[in-house]
Amino acid sequence: MLHTEDQSWFAGRVVVVTGGASGIGRAIVERLLALQARVSVWDVREDRLAALSQQYGGQVLALKVDVSDKAAVDAAADQVAEQWGGIAHLVNNAGIIGRRMTLADLDAAELDRVLSVNLKSVFFATAAFAARGGVFTDRSMVSMASIAARTGGMVGNMVYAATKGAIATLTQSFSKELAPAVRVNALSPGIIDTEIQMDSLGDPGAIAALADIIPLRRLGAPAEVAEAAVWLLSPGSSYVTASMLDVAGGR
Repeated sequence: MLHTEDQSWFAGRVVVVTGGASGIGRAIVERLLALQARVSVWDVREDRLAALSQQYGGQVLALKVDVSDKAAVDAAADQVAEQWGGIAHLVNNAGIIGRRMTLADLDAAELDRVLSVNLKSVFFATAAFAARGGVFTDRSMVSMASIAARTGGMVGNMVYAATKGAIATLTQSFSKELAPAVRVNALSPGIIDTEIQMDSLGDPGAIAALADIIPLRRLGAPAEVAEAAVWLLSPGSSYVTASMLDVAGGR
């Protein structure tokens, strides 16, 4: 839970959340909006972006952005900085699990798709954010890794797991390059009750059985990840950088 002074500190600050129209990203967006931040949501789902704009009005700048396209990312970052004076914080949340593949049925096109959305986007968004601080100081960013970075994920999810391992490495790299102006951290969620996670698992019986392998005996909620993300962005974590925080129920 944020301290009272940290809650008021977010008022008027500008945050970019990639993949922010659903799931964990949407929970982070809603938490930041409750703290009176101004949030630019980058996503490809136009219907969900429109719903966010309608619900929150001028507090949200909802942009259709293919985060695997550097030119599109740079153009969106320019729009945010010009409209709101700069970018204070970044949440690299956009990601896909992708089609299950083993080495025996490796698909080059699917490999490229997952690498582009999950990994290239982190390079592109971070570079765009770093160059557009504008009026803001005390800047920070959070990237979404996964416990799959250390477990390797389930059989068939090796590409997803590899991208999350790379995000853990990039958190270390970016933290050195951007210090002291920007604090750089990452979250490692476990099994979270999101649309993308449930679609990947498919079988309701398999989903229920997952609780048995989690020490806290339940799946996580997107809001629980959001709370951790916002804390890492806030002054409450002012001496925390280059860190990876598990939000995984003990796994």
